[in-house]
Parts: sequence; C-alpha cells; structure tokens
Amino acid sequence: MIRGSCLCGGVRFEIEGRVSGIGQCHCSLCRKVSGSVGDATLLTAARSFRWTQGEELVQSWRRPSGFGSHFCRACGSPLPRLHASGKLYAVPAGALDDDPGTGVVQHIFVASKAPWDAIGGDAPQYAEGPPAERDERPGPETGGATA
Repeated sequence: MIRGSCLCGGVRFEIEGRVSGIGQCHCSLCRKVSGSVGDATLLTAARSFRWTQGEELVQSWRRPSGFGSHFCRACGSPLPRLHASGKLYAVPAGALDDDPGTGVVQHIFVASKAPWDAIGGDAPQYAEGPPAERDERPGPETGGATA
C-alpha cells in the first residue's frame, strides 16, 4: 500500500497495486504547474487508486489546449488526476507519503527544460516524449505538452 496526501492533509489517497517508474517532464507547462524543474509523476491503474479523504477538495483547472492540473482547493498541492482514457491515474510523486519503491526512469521534454535545470542520474533523456509514445502521445492530461 502506498499512501499520499496534500500539504494540509485535507486530501488523502491510497494506491494498492503496481505503479510505474517515475517520469520527470521538463516542459515549461509542467514547470509552471509544479513551481520547480517539472512534473515528477508515476502511473497506476484506476482500479488500484482510491481517495480516502477529501475528494471534494480536489479542484481542477484547464487551459483551452486541454493541459491542466488537479490540486487541493485548501492548500494548492498538486494531486492525482484520472487520465482521459479513464484507465490510469497520474500521481504526482511529491504527493506520496510512502516510498513507491521506484525512482525516476525517464526524463521527457528535455529540449524545453529551463536553462538552470541540471538533470542528474542516469535515467534516459528524451527531447520530446519517450520514443514509444511519440505517435500516441498521451497529451496534456499526463503532462506531455510544451508551451
């Protein structure tokens, strides 16, 4: 079981099941939504995800392009969002309270990273999305967008 919450503790969730490795998106939109180098997200099956408290505090916002974010209405913390397919939740790694048992496995949209962003580690880096997703890019729901 992996638990997560927002900064104020008003929203809590659990993941019971497998999770993907963490993907770090470095595009300008993910920098804006996170306030940092980008959006570090893991994926889990919708059936493995459960809100345990405060789901009514989850607020969403969308740009006309479809890119958006989900966050706690009380404290502003980024929160999980259901992918447009309805099959996966994208979970901000920073919202996790427990160790997911994985690390960063890929860096995407590094061609648009901030000039001050120094990527460390040995995870593969892709100028855009990962090669397998370029033709079927998941789009703004999972952070794969550039400004």
